[in-house]
Parts: sequence; C-alpha cells; structure tokens
Amino acid sequence: MSAAAFVLAASRINHGLIDSRLPAGPGLTLDESFNVGQGVYLAEAIGRHGPMILTPTVAKEVFAARDYLSDHPPVGRILLGMAHQMTAWLIGGADGCSINITAARTGSCFAFAVLIFLVFEFCRRHFDQPTATAAAVALIFMPQFIGHARLATLETSTVLAWSAAVLAFASWWTGTTPPTNRQAIFCGALWGGLMLTKMQGILLPPLIAGWSLYHLRIRAIRPLLLWTLSGLFVAFVCWPWLWLDPMEHIRQYLGRASDRQTLYVWYLGERFADKLVPWHFPFVMTLITVPVYALLSLVMRAMNRQMQTIEWFLLAATLWPLIVFALPGTPVYDGTRLFLCIMPSLAILAARGFALSIRRIREARLHPETVPVGRWLPACLLITVIALAKTTADRSWLSPYAINEYNDLVGRGRGAWRLGMESCYWSDSLNGDFWKHIAEDTTIFVAPVSHQFQLNAIESLVPVVARKNIHLVPFEYDSQRQRGPLLLLHRLADLRRSLREVPPSAELLIEVQYDGVVLARLIDTTHAEWDELPE
Repeated sequence: MSAAAFVLAASRINHGLIDSRLPAGPGLTLDESFNVGQGVYLAEAIGRHGPMILTPTVAKEVFAARDYLSDHPPVGRILLGMAHQMTAWLIGGADGCSINITAARTGSCFAFAVLIFLVFEFCRRHFDQPTATAAAVALIFMPQFIGHARLATLETSTVLAWSAAVLAFASWWTGTTPPTNRQAIFCGALWGGLMLTKMQGILLPPLIAGWSLYHLRIRAIRPLLLWTLSGLFVAFVCWPWLWLDPMEHIRQYLGRASDRQTLYVWYLGERFADKLVPWHFPFVMTLITVPVYALLSLVMRAMNRQMQTIEWFLLAATLWPLIVFALPGTPVYDGTRLFLCIMPSLAILAARGFALSIRRIREARLHPETVPVGRWLPACLLITVIALAKTTADRSWLSPYAINEYNDLVGRGRGAWRLGMESCYWSDSLNGDFWKHIAEDTTIFVAPVSHQFQLNAIESLVPVVARKNIHLVPFEYDSQRQRGPLLLLHRLADLRRSLREVPPSAELLIEVQYDGVVLARLIDTTHAEWDELPE
C-alpha cells in the first residue's frame, strides 16, 4: 500500500520541467520556494557537519546565519532538502534553476507513503485487516489530501508527525492501565518531533492532558509529566536556533501566529480577514471536501455498535483541531490546509464503520434470527461502495489541481463555486501545461500578488518560465499604463470583483479550468474598455 501511495503521489509532481516525461502536476505554490530553499540549506549543513550541527559552535554558524529563516521548525524542511539532494540528479529538466522543486516534492511523497504504512499497521494491530485496507484506501483517494502530498510544503510531514504522536498515544493511553515510563517518554518524544515540524504541535497538549485526566484520573499525573518533559527536551535539543537566545527565540516563535501578515478568506461569497472567519468554517470545509464515501462510512460507524475507547480518542483527536480553529480570533485560511492533520484519524473511523458494516451484514446472513440489520445498513453500504467507485473512476485524485477539489455533497467544484467557496488559493494552476502556451520574452502583468517574492520565484524556479525568459510584473491596477497580457489568479479572496470576468473588448488568451471553475485566466487588455478598476 505504501509503495502504491508513493507512486500515485509522485506521478503528478512536475511543476514545469523542460522536456520531461512526467505528467504535469501542480504549479509552484506560494510556500514552496521558501521551504525548499531552507531545506536545501539545512541538508547541506547536515552533510558538511553531521552530528556536530548539534554542538554550540556549529549551531551558531548554521542557525545564526543570515541565510537561515526561523519562521518554521527545521524537520519538515530538512526532509524536503534531503529529498532534493537525493533525487535532483535523477529528475532532469530543471537546468538553469538553482533548486529543483520537483525533486524536493518527492520528500512529501515519501512522508505520504510512510503515513499510509503507519495508518495501515495501526489499524491492523488494533482492529483487523479489512479496517487497515479500508483506511489506507480512504486516505489515498482523498483528492485534497493526496494533492498536498505532491507539494514541497510542510503539510504532509506535519500530518505524519501529528499522526505518529496521536496513534502512539492511542495505542498506550486508552487502556485500563496507564502507560509505562518508557511508553510515556516515547510518546512525548514523538510530540517533540511534531513540534520540530510545524507549530500545530502546540494543539496537542490540551487534548492529551484532557483525555489522560478524564480517562486515568490521578494515575495520569506521572505519565503526563514524563510526556511533557520528554517532548520539550526533544524539541529544544533538536532545534539549535532555540539555544542561541532561548527566552527571546521562544517568545518570537510563539508570537508569530498573532504578529504575522493578515490573510484573507473567501467563504460563502464574502471576504473575511483570517481572524474574523465565521466559527463554522472548519466544520463546513471538512464536510464539503472529505469524499462522500468517507462521510457515509462515518455515519455507518456512528450507527453500528458501541465504539471502543481507542475509537473515542480518535474521534476526540479528529474534532479537537476543528474546535480550536473555530474559536473566535483564531487565524484560519487556505481551505482545509491548517487542519489537514485530522484526515488520518477520520479515515480510520470511516474505515472502521465500513469494515464493521460488512461484517455485520455477513453475520446477519449466517444468523438472521439473532443479528438484525434492517434496510438502512445494506443501502448505505451500497451507496458508499458506489461513491468510492465514482471517486476512483473520475480520477480527481490524479488531477494536478486536486487541492481545489470539493465533494459531491455540494456538486463538486462548480457547486462549491456557486455557494461562494474559494476557487484556487495557492496558485497551483500555473503548471507546465499553462506556461507552454506563452511565447518567449513575454512580459505579463499579474494580479493578485500574494507576497513580494512570488513572481521572482516563478521566474527563477519554474524551468519552462526561466527557459522562455518570461517576465512577470505585479499589476498595479493602472489600466492606462499597464496594458497587454494580464494574468488573473482566481484566488477570490484577493482578486477584485471587476477582474473575475473578462472585461469588455479584452481578449481571452488562456484559461485554466477545473471541474468547470476558472482557476487562472490570461487576457490581453490592449483594447479593453475600462477607465478605472473599482475596489
């Protein structure tokens, strides 16, 4: 299953290579240039210094350098950097670019494969083989989930680290006896690994403490203390940047969530600042992006026998991040990206519902007098199988634009667009299939531009763009001075309403659509009829 997961993810990682046999994948997304650049920097430092990177002198040389960015912990980026160093020689077509984004994306594919193995083994040991198989299949065919596994970002490695910490805890802290000292320390070390991957690690302690005190009462004190100390020790020791000025750097890191630039969200036809998004956003986004087969399987689990203690914890681990991001003032943006960590536990619960339903129907056939089923369970199971078959057949999970997928509950992408949902939040629509239609030495105005390095990253890190010497310029909404090719990225939270349709007398040159929804559009405004662009 893991090998299949890696192959399916890695089959769509080409962001714009030159003369590559790899099918087109998602275009360069907003965070990849930072993550891969830092990953390569750290991987090269580890290659030069080895274990000595954890000594004060070398740590200062590496982590106090101007080239180092401390905006995220190092582990996820190191994975991307090592993948880049190991596979860049194998993946050609990036000549002239300082880093090979496609090669770095194999790091996320590897993390995805390890995650599938982890989920499969957890389910096989605690439940049964059918549940393990169903959980792995459920995750692999989640379009948004596998779509993120094709990007050189921190999301997939974060989900892997979160799942390792959560599933280890579920294995040893849900029984009638408390975990041993060794088990508590090991679980804490996994939490430390999560803290070294991304800031989502700070969401875990309230869940762990609350469950432990509720389930084990006073017996939870000792293992909780060991869990906490172990996690903090691992996180501090393995991130040398914290050593350089412990109190100040910890304050800086924890304060970044509130001090950073405001991002905007397009939700239900309105534009919200990230801290003012309605509380129901995470629940609604989960409901309309998780495939229907998984949602139906969850319904079957809810109606099919009493849940085990380990399942109750997995349910808590699924709901807790959603609750946190629903709290007033909590920043949330970019669809399901920030709470993607719930998908493995959700898939396990869904797989449990699917496997138990099949077992119950079989038992009812053998013992119809003692095992009543009713009509709803076979009907629901049949619809679930049909929904899974439809998802696998429509190949949405293979699309280069899979992170923009919505489920059949809302009519997929077109239905979600009618409801006022975001079309494309990460510029992944600008892949090689788009750039191959652009002539050499073309200057293109671009709107909206999400950050100051976005266009330069595309020019220098997308090989086909660099080869064609395409020049990208921010559109400053000066309709008289800036006439000509205009690239409109349909991140609706930032794209002005007046630019969501082709202006009168403007010529449509290229349009990228997915499921009937425009993701990006290149128009020629030379003869467009506009005097000004309204807000």
